[in-house]
Amino acid sequence: MSDLPEEICGAPAAPVVDEALRIGSSLRAFLERRGHGEDARDLVQDLFVLLLSRPGRFGAPAPGPLRSLLFAIAWRIGANASRRRRAATEVTTGEELRATNDLDPESRALLAERARRAAAALESLPEGTRRALRLVADDGLTPAEAARALGIGEEALRARLCRGRRRIAAILEEEP
Repeated sequence: MSDLPEEICGAPAAPVVDEALRIGSSLRAFLERRGHGEDARDLVQDLFVLLLSRPGRFGAPAPGPLRSLLFAIAWRIGANASRRRRAATEVTTGEELRATNDLDPESRALLAERARRAAAALESLPEGTRRALRLVADDGLTPAEAARALGIGEEALRARLCRGRRRIAAILEEEP
């Protein structure tokens, strides 16, 4: 966890662990939405192990943003897990196949192409912009919470959101 900002170091572990216990189910849901599925529970446990193994290491830079701090740590734990898994090829799940089997072949092909283009558009964005969009759109964080989780100002976050949304819209409007 050496890539954590310095300003989150130094406070006693108890308030951070208490807040993590309070929002544990939200952290699990956050990681599930990030694509970790069943592994989300294990990743939340990894977060607790990290917090408890380094007492005093994690603390919020100001009163109140413990939630944002915990989501930032969860994001990094999830990102590390994703990097470890990335070597494995992604296979379409049976559930995704069943959902598209109800469509006619032409609609299924159009839907698959649109989903592929949307995913490619999102992946083409810079990492910071992609993370900002996911925190706000997928995870339901407020812009202020997402800005704290990313360690940037709220105006900078809003600029990233605007640029990212415009870029994705432009890519999706282009002819395939």
